[in-house]
Amino acid sequence: MNVDTIVIALVISVLGYAVGASVLLASLNYPRQIRRGLQSFAYGKLLMATAFLIVAFRDGLATDFFIPLANGLGCASVSLNYVAILRIQGKAAPPRLAISVGLVVAIACFIGLKISPGDFNLLRAISGVTAAMFLLVITVELLLLYQGRGIAHYMSGGVILFNFLALVVRVWINAAYVGPSDDAGLSDGVERVVYAVIFLSNVIGPVIFLLMAGDEFNKELQILANTDGLTGVLTRRRFLELAEIEFRRAKRYGRPLTLLIIDIDRFKAINDQAGHPFGDRIIKAVADCCAANLRPEDSIGRLGGEEFAILLPESDLDVGERIAERLRANIERSVGMLGAEKAVSVTCSVGGVAMTPDHDSFASLIEQSDAALYQAKDRGRNRVQFANAAA
Repeated sequence: MNVDTIVIALVISVLGYAVGASVLLASLNYPRQIRRGLQSFAYGKLLMATAFLIVAFRDGLATDFFIPLANGLGCASVSLNYVAILRIQGKAAPPRLAISVGLVVAIACFIGLKISPGDFNLLRAISGVTAAMFLLVITVELLLLYQGRGIAHYMSGGVILFNFLALVVRVWINAAYVGPSDDAGLSDGVERVVYAVIFLSNVIGPVIFLLMAGDEFNKELQILANTDGLTGVLTRRRFLELAEIEFRRAKRYGRPLTLLIIDIDRFKAINDQAGHPFGDRIIKAVADCCAANLRPEDSIGRLGGEEFAILLPESDLDVGERIAERLRANIERSVGMLGAEKAVSVTCSVGGVAMTPDHDSFASLIEQSDAALYQAKDRGRNRVQFANAAA
């Protein structure tokens, strides 16, 4: 290695340690899922920095041990980038992937030096192919498979793709020079170009990755703002927002729309007899039962306490009544079994209304559905009651 290449390797090393430490500190401000992804990314930068530090000072080290180690650390670093991408999405990452990859590459490079002493081009080929494979997988993940990807994801995928292409060129040029004691076969010019690409990636990549983490954080905040913490269904505010939009759409195009309001019967007695924690379990079980029996286009929200609202687009009175009765029966059967644990009866009353041309606002649907719910309660509970045709 000439002086220029050594200097670039040292700069990459210092930058990698700085970036790794900075991302580790930044990760403390994020929720667990995103924090784990950032930590994997940071550990990858620290491993890459160590690998380049070894490469920069390799002439003064035990080559047969430290050069395979540097190659193993470099490939482990790239595999951690893949782990980071998976974790930030909430996907399961292969356990101990970085350790496994690092060990396999290091051992392969060590054996390669024993078989062909001094052949660093062979080591470059082994580590280059391994790293390129991971970079390709990461590129596909970011550009094609990542759910809800945005500009930051495409930018990060572009940076990774640029690294992949640089490594492919390096491996292709290097392959012609594999041979005993042929370290000079691969020109320092090629190495400088590859190192420069890695340097630029270390400057740009962390910034883009933090932008990706920010996007994911905003998504989580949005979910928290729109989702009820106990049941996982929509909050009252979000449900009413979506329902108002759906009402206007149905009104404009003359499409059918049905609203259901479901209330757990004698819920105060359940709380008094079985306790509030068990009451929370009942509320969640009812929400889960409803969600499991609805169509993808339907919406369910928790209006408050033990009361839920369900919006059924493209559903007239007949369809609405069938769905309401199915929900009532399933709650009585499945959630009733849960109530049996504490010797309490769990049933629900359902009030519904099908939209007609006479309805001029979603509030009128709410009012009529709520009135129908009270009729169901007055008539003995555990039943479905629909409002009259119009307000």
